[in-house]
Amino acid sequence: MELTYALNKKAAATDVESESVNAGNRTLLDAEPGQTYIIKEINTDDDDMNSFLFRLGCYQGEPITLISKKKNNCIVVIKDGRYNLDKMLSEAILI
Repeated sequence: MELTYALNKKAAATDVESESVNAGNRTLLDAEPGQTYIIKEINTDDDDMNSFLFRLGCYQGEPITLISKKKNNCIVVIKDGRYNLDKMLSEAILI
């Protein structure tokens, strides 16, 4: 019985640790519509995607407002422009 308790306690601690790590790496798809967030990082190795987002004004430290989201896209406001970002772009933006 003590072994089961110890294993359950260890599993619970692992779940909390993984949630806290994931909480720091929220993407735009995890955001709530109507809220404004600060972009923490653009997480992509694709130079073309990074360049495209930079041209939109989407870079670290910039505020971004999520207007609405669906399964495969997000509508956001960056600076004074409204953009529809697909799932790949939305997952690359960490808030």
